[in-house]
Amino acid sequence: MPFALHQSLSSKAELWVWKIKESEKELREGLHFHSRLEQRLAKLKAGSQRKGVLAVQQLLLKAGIDPITMQHDAAGIPRLPSQYISISHAKGYAAIALGSIPLGVDIEQLRDQVQRITSKFVHASENFAQTTSELIQLWTAKEAVYKAVEVPGIHLNQQLLVHPFEKASAEVCHPQKTQSYVLYFFDFDQHKATVALENT
Repeated sequence: MPFALHQSLSSKAELWVWKIKESEKELREGLHFHSRLEQRLAKLKAGSQRKGVLAVQQLLLKAGIDPITMQHDAAGIPRLPSQYISISHAKGYAAIALGSIPLGVDIEQLRDQVQRITSKFVHASENFAQTTSELIQLWTAKEAVYKAVEVPGIHLNQQLLVHPFEKASAEVCHPQKTQSYVLYFFDFDQHKATVALENT
């Protein structure tokens, strides 16, 4: 089965990425279908979404984690008993980030439609992102930080600031939390990905 990447990001986190080329049937091989997983799959109409969920299960196995130990809390955030986890999937790829500190991962396919929604997530100081590729990278960075910070209602275009990409950092300024993050950027075919780690 296709497997794209395993990379240690620091002594505290690692990234696992799966390139999805298999059929849904192939992705089911070797998995234990407990009730929570069956219910999650049953809610998804699109085959690409089901493949993403199944690829995440395969990545957990690759990482030496029994998928049945991952649960989603009331807000839909994935949880593991002994470490932090963040998951993401886009058409053709799935990713998980694992670590001992709060973290987030996001992967997105390059799409020109992002140009139409810049006002929803781009801060005035983030004018370094202009092209579709740069805007998608910025979007993944913001989504990854949003997952890591776990404070609902953050305004991406006001309270979450990504610094120019070469600085590989971001910060959240919110009444409930002020925190900086280290960013790791990745390119996969027509996809961009970011992992955000809490700066401790």
